[in-house]
Amino acid sequence: MEEEVVIQEEKKKLGFLAKFLLLLVGLILILFSYMYFLEPKIIVTHEVAIIHSSLPDSFNGFKIVQFSDIHFGRTTNENEVKTVVQEINLSKPDLLVFTGDLFDSYINLSDDNVNFLKEELSKTTATIGKYAIRGDSDYLYTDKYEEIMQAAGFTILDNVNVPIYYKDTTPIFLSGIPSITQGAQDLTKAFAKETEGNFYQILLTHEPIIWKQVQPKTNLVLAGHSLGGLVRIPFIGGLIKKDNVGDYEVGKFENGDSLLYVSNGIGTENLSLRFFNTPSITLYRLYNYE
Repeated sequence: MEEEVVIQEEKKKLGFLAKFLLLLVGLILILFSYMYFLEPKIIVTHEVAIIHSSLPDSFNGFKIVQFSDIHFGRTTNENEVKTVVQEINLSKPDLLVFTGDLFDSYINLSDDNVNFLKEELSKTTATIGKYAIRGDSDYLYTDKYEEIMQAAGFTILDNVNVPIYYKDTTPIFLSGIPSITQGAQDLTKAFAKETEGNFYQILLTHEPIIWKQVQPKTNLVLAGHSLGGLVRIPFIGGLIKKDNVGDYEVGKFENGDSLLYVSNGIGTENLSLRFFNTPSITLYRLYNYE
């Protein structure tokens, strides 16, 4: 009799353990399904106010939209690109900037892909202009990148500094450098101005680590590349560390008169998943008063 009771207790324990393991496996499958199938497809817009006293009065309320790191062909496909274009146009930017990595090394780029990207990105609108720089992955198809972005109405900034005018004759300046992995950046040329003066300066760079070098020369740096670490754990940060990111993984960083904003991007790289790191574009509103 006692043996039967022991056997029954053991069966109960085994049954509980089996149910617990099934529940655990189920939760893990649900979690990975969310990370792989759902979160990479949720594209949102973050809004940020940038306040600096050297901005001309005419630029109060000026809107810049940044998008970055599409990595087309992995988790960002045609539907996601269309969503990005819709989100950009809903923000009605004055200036639209792309901070690199249109492509992904995972994809064999086809003519259909090229034609789709030309057509869809050309639908983006901005009242003043559209500008882009090359990310490290864009050098896989450097000619195609130039073909697509120019067809879509973007000016590619390779170590160039251009004046941006808005409602007045006092400009701000926008410069851009190519990916630092290619060794083609020239900071002297990138900050050379056609007009002398203490103008508000914005720099587009793919890798955020360059901020260390350019802080004295620029008021605002917009970067990407990090993808926010892809999988973010509260109080820990991103788990997927990339080169040329340094301590600037995602969000706002400030040192004296210089600001850095790092986008968490749209796509994925190497690992086709995200967690606590929703793909996003960023809308910046500029002001010269608190």
